[in-house]
Amino acid sequence: MKKLAFILAILAISISSYAQNTKLKTTAKKGDLLEVKLYYNSGELMQHGFYTDDGKILHGSWESFNEDGTRQCVAFYQKGVKVGTWMYYKKDEITKVTYDNNKITNIEKINTKEVIDF
Repeated sequence: MKKLAFILAILAISISSYAQNTKLKTTAKKGDLLEVKLYYNSGELMQHGFYTDDGKILHGSWESFNEDGTRQCVAFYQKGVKVGTWMYYKKDEITKVTYDNNKITNIEKINTKEVIDF
């Protein structure tokens, strides 16, 4: 239940941010995919990712950014299905959510304050 609440909260934040702050959407054909970029009113990149060439199904990587340019989320889709490890970034924490065929199989939180760079 906590997993579902977490995912729903992220989705709600993303949707409200999109509705209130999106200024421009650009698209470009990249092979058999359609690359999409969404921007904040400030001109900063909000989201970047790919759809199938018909523009209907998410496929490949999808990144979301805060208005200050910091990364918020990195996600992966395979023909509309959530797959792989999604990374959610906060100031002092990274949450790794692993998906297999749209189902959450693991959630791991990493406190970045405790990570030491060498």
